[in-house]
Amino acid sequence: MTLHLLVKRLSDSGRRGLAAAMTGAALVLLSACTTHPPQVQHSFQFDARKDSPGIEILDYRYGTSFYGRTDPAWQERGAAQGTSIHGAIRRGDDLYVKWRIKETGQVFEETVDLRRRMPEDITDHILYFIVRGQQLYVYLVTPQRRTKGEPPNGPRMYDYLKVITLHPDVPSK
Repeated sequence: MTLHLLVKRLSDSGRRGLAAAMTGAALVLLSACTTHPPQVQHSFQFDARKDSPGIEILDYRYGTSFYGRTDPAWQERGAAQGTSIHGAIRRGDDLYVKWRIKETGQVFEETVDLRRRMPEDITDHILYFIVRGQQLYVYLVTPQRRTKGEPPNGPRMYDYLKVITLHPDVPSK
């Protein structure tokens, strides 16, 4: 029996109920498609042990993802001091980092708005952060090689690639 014949056999109230159910299902599907940022092939990385000596990362979060968000298990053992996530992941609108300077015990936290700082296409790029003392540095590592005259920037392990500083803002000349 085709859907058309099935609907024809339903009473008026049954047809209204079916129409309401189908409308509701369509709205749920549409809202599910629009509530999350798109997934893009890129990476999110940091390595506090190597790049940020004297710093302990207490918490971090990239966008609306769960990458780095402190979970109850971290409360006892502490946040990861490095990560490297690759693949089709949600493009983050912001980066939150909370850290402590081990020597003084001072705690800092910062949320960087990435919406206007990153190019529209970040396919195959790496979002990378480093903490030095009281300052958070956020870099976007591109897949393009750095030109010979261009000085290295950002994480040392990527000094052969073109790296854009997203934060802190570079003062205009």
